[in-house]
Amino acid sequence: MDSQPVSKFDKLLSPINKFFLYLLIIYLPLQELFLHFLESYTRLSVAKIFWISHFYEPLIVLMIFLYLVKFAIERRLPKWPKFDVSLLVFLFLAVLMVAIRHNDLSRGLEGLRFLALPFIIYILARLSDYQNPKRLTRIYLFIAFLFAAIGVVEFFLLPAGYMARFLGLSNFGFGQNSLISTPQATALLAGPNQLASYLILAFFYLMHRFFTSKKPILREESSYFLILVALALGLTFSRSALFGIIVGVVWMFIYFGRSARDRIIYSIIFIVVVLTAAVSLALQNGELPRDILTHGTSFSQHLLATKESFLQFIHGGAVKILFGFGVGSAGPTALKLGGIITENWYLQILFEVGVVGFIYLLIFLAGIIKSLYNDSKTLFFAIVALLINALFLHIFSDNPVMAVSIFIICGAVMNIETENPKSLPRRQAGKIQMSNEAQSPNA
Repeated sequence: MDSQPVSKFDKLLSPINKFFLYLLIIYLPLQELFLHFLESYTRLSVAKIFWISHFYEPLIVLMIFLYLVKFAIERRLPKWPKFDVSLLVFLFLAVLMVAIRHNDLSRGLEGLRFLALPFIIYILARLSDYQNPKRLTRIYLFIAFLFAAIGVVEFFLLPAGYMARFLGLSNFGFGQNSLISTPQATALLAGPNQLASYLILAFFYLMHRFFTSKKPILREESSYFLILVALALGLTFSRSALFGIIVGVVWMFIYFGRSARDRIIYSIIFIVVVLTAAVSLALQNGELPRDILTHGTSFSQHLLATKESFLQFIHGGAVKILFGFGVGSAGPTALKLGGIITENWYLQILFEVGVVGFIYLLIFLAGIIKSLYNDSKTLFFAIVALLINALFLHIFSDNPVMAVSIFIICGAVMNIETENPKSLPRRQAGKIQMSNEAQSPNA
């Protein structure tokens, strides 16, 4: 963003916005626990529990309204790169689709909540002009390491259903999801896939530290956190997350190349050991080898749902192909209210906003990926892994813990990236952006 005089609105909104971003990155990992606590220990209605646990959603609407008032009064908009403008167009199209299909407004608004949340938070992060992603990343990493430790401890030391047995929290936590007979680690999140995707950024942060550190492996403390996070990821038995991680790791190997040949070999051995340990534990619990890969009929059901939804999309007619079947027609909203189960985030986007909206979102994602490749390798590899993960799940819609955390940090990195490069030589700008790994999660 070009330097502009700070207005009274900025002085008021920026601190509130920054506080709100920190609130989200801390609260959302605990939201599921809070929700089940309210369900188990209060006599509040379902609606009251929902709004208490989702208190931040009205606040998001209020923040957007205040910024719109600010722009209207000042008659000045922030100067952002084209890919950010593309995201704004995508969000406008999504809201427009909801308004056009006003006969099913409740479904449209429900779908908009799932579809737009991480991207609206990214916009708020950009509007905040906050430029300290390192602090945000430290908070995220602390929570991620804590959740990884909980996932490992509950798998080895706690009985399935311990949340209900010891804490009185029903239908929550370890034991709610399993392969066939082997419970999957979930920590305090909604399920194993949510935990796995949440830990992906921490995994690549630690992998990047592993490759760039000059210390011997056993003297680098991040190596031990890497073991913890990798083990927790393995104990989720999340196939989609594993596939995304493998793609990201291979890209990381290619990037570092011959300069880190020894560490690449150590990494391959380490990953094989972790996977072997996770598979061995499942086999000892009586799982059949095919069930570890297919999770019973889960794999075939996922493939069938994706195939059928794709065929339904391409046979929907020209208008629906271009502009979608309506926001809320697919994805998490469909799981809740009935509709098209795509089991694929990209197909979900196509169903909800069509090819036109999908193209605008792709432009934004391509711009983010390109910028992160230059400015934050940690986030770049993590985003690549998550985008692969999204081929098999609606992870950016049904896992706000991960999606919001990632896009808040991305927004802070982009605030640095758009502030400095045009006015400074590339090498000098790079120093400011990375600040010797102090202003970016590229560590």
